[in-house]
Amino acid sequence: MIGFNLKDAIKELKRRGRKMPEDIFDLGVAFWLINPDEENYTGEYLAPKYIHKEFDASEEILEELKEYAAGKLKEFGMEKLFHELEMPLLLVLADMEMNGIGVDKNKLEILDKAAGKKLLELTKKIYKEAGASFNINSPKQLGGILFNKLTITAPTGGKIKKTPTGAISTDFETLISLKNEHKIIDLILEYRELFKLLSTYIKPFQELISKDGRIHTNYLQTGTVTGRLSSENPNMQNIPAGNKVADEFKDCFEPAKGCTFISFDYSQIELRVLASLSGDQKMIEAFNNDLDIHKMTAAQVNNVPLEKVTPQMRQFAKTLNFGMVYGMGFISFAKSSGLSVAEAKKFIAEYFNDFKQIKEWQEKVKEDARKKCFVSNLNGRRRWLLNIVSSSQFLAKQAEREAINMPVQSLAADILKIAMIKIYEDLKKRGWWDKKVRLLLTIHDELIFEVKDDIIKDAKPIISSIMENSFKLSVPLKVSIEAGKTWNRME
Repeated sequence: MIGFNLKDAIKELKRRGRKMPEDIFDLGVAFWLINPDEENYTGEYLAPKYIHKEFDASEEILEELKEYAAGKLKEFGMEKLFHELEMPLLLVLADMEMNGIGVDKNKLEILDKAAGKKLLELTKKIYKEAGASFNINSPKQLGGILFNKLTITAPTGGKIKKTPTGAISTDFETLISLKNEHKIIDLILEYRELFKLLSTYIKPFQELISKDGRIHTNYLQTGTVTGRLSSENPNMQNIPAGNKVADEFKDCFEPAKGCTFISFDYSQIELRVLASLSGDQKMIEAFNNDLDIHKMTAAQVNNVPLEKVTPQMRQFAKTLNFGMVYGMGFISFAKSSGLSVAEAKKFIAEYFNDFKQIKEWQEKVKEDARKKCFVSNLNGRRRWLLNIVSSSQFLAKQAEREAINMPVQSLAADILKIAMIKIYEDLKKRGWWDKKVRLLLTIHDELIFEVKDDIIKDAKPIISSIMENSFKLSVPLKVSIEAGKTWNRME
């Protein structure tokens, strides 16, 4: 089977109970592997660009595109990645999309009314504090109220950011910096969070519930440059967490009768990948001894024993640890941690003094990328970084950060995909797949299943073992497990 968007064709074959073709060649996915930064992956775009012909979906054009893509995959060393990972994954994703996730529409409608009422109350409070009514969702009108009428200014030593047009910014970062300057700020932040939940999730999701009482998202294999899966119509991967209404929203998602939601989440997978790729002995030792990696980092950087590490020290270390995955510099670290630029510089210098091999690995990755103008992960997945040799320092630095991030984040993504395929194959053999266990969602490093209550005790160790042994690193992969009767109430 050759073509574009073959997942849809696979779903149609499954609905009809037809046998799956043995050889699947999705052209969109193939060209995405060849260049994950391409404008789009439709035949109309790819055919003129790569084979210099108009696309007409004829067998001849499809074969020519396949021949070109197959040649490039071989040249770039990505044949195995395509045929043994991305193509088998199509079958898993097709089942996930057909499964969907159960939603209680009545609960959603009740939440809609309650959130609407709360939004009205917040609006009245904001108007009272402002001494005027205005469009809270208009940055221009909001800026006028905050900075002209109420004359709110930045805290001592701070500056308020401006937009490219010269207007004073009212973005999240700016409002957070002004939290202590006027009580209207907290009300606006709460209003924005609730407005987003209501307009982006609570209301639209009611319209997206299918006749089977479930929401069926669409997973995109070609949606990111690092190999991570993305989700649309609706996006199930960015649902907010951490406030009452968001929790109530997640409470609307329920498993089928006689089933339980079970979540399997890779613990700190990107840091484990970073430790393994860099070969940093201190970090490897910490993971091998099952230490709290952020606490250990805090002890190293602050030169104190583990028992003397404060919660604030640990938080700074956590920000920095994850920042290393993204090539974070001292200015970004200062912003995200609240430290001064000088303190952030000192902190990072100490970090690299303690974890020398991470710094050495980063420099090697950047050097290799400058020579080749691309970076790749252990599985051969690559990303082109032509800007790494740009005369623009801004573009070159941005490409360097992408070079550092890509081998880590893309390998973490591959590990999750490998686990999904192995779980699919194992549960198929047991006769459990889609009968007793259904994979519903993948969110970042987490898989959420709907499992029949009578096999939960058996399913948990089987799935977690597959995930923890899906790929060999120099540190162990670890999975945390939670279960519950709603998406929110899992523990």
